[in-house]
Amino acid sequence: MNKLSVLTAAAILSVSGAAASFAATIVDNSTTGLYNSGIGNALDNTSAFFPTVGDPTASLASAPDLSAAASSLGNWLTNPSNPGGTWSGSAVSIPQNWTVGTETAIIYEIDAGATGMSNVIASFGVDNGIAVWLNGVFVGGDQAPGGAFPNEYTYALGSLSAGSNYLQILREDHGGGTGYKVSVTGDINVIPLPAGAPLLLTGIAGFAWLRRKTKKA
Repeated sequence: MNKLSVLTAAAILSVSGAAASFAATIVDNSTTGLYNSGIGNALDNTSAFFPTVGDPTASLASAPDLSAAASSLGNWLTNPSNPGGTWSGSAVSIPQNWTVGTETAIIYEIDAGATGMSNVIASFGVDNGIAVWLNGVFVGGDQAPGGAFPNEYTYALGSLSAGSNYLQILREDHGGGTGYKVSVTGDINVIPLPAGAPLLLTGIAGFAWLRRKTKKA
């Protein structure tokens, strides 16, 4: 669902008072973001999560140490709108494949509107590993051998506050190929207008139509 259709649906629900929220896909493979392909293999062998070779299976209990790539990553976790480093200058299409044996990073900006979002779920498929942060707070990370499959890894992000939120992703590779798939869904919160508002809006529209008709006459 694009931004315009999301906002249109929210407006309809607000006027009708039909629901307090509705589900929407807010990030998918076509969503643009800031992209960093300048990390290279700077993180190789800094931990078991970044092997030079091999196909480990692991889940991260805490954020990986990324200090070896600090010059490339810049302030991506603390100032994601202007991270510095080797990031793209503006939002670009995110490639599903990248140079084998290197790490890349992504920042998606999510506009949660005036009322925020709830029940936000991020699902990924990646070859080989991924680490995820939301607004600079580590969410989780996993790696396993094999290709990239939809819903291979799923992380519950909870609720997003109103305005801009940032989903920060590090993609890790140590094998013979790369791949990436993403889907982030959430419930967009809607504050219904008072019960009499639809009738009031209808009356205003009718008055405007009558005024135009009188002028023509």
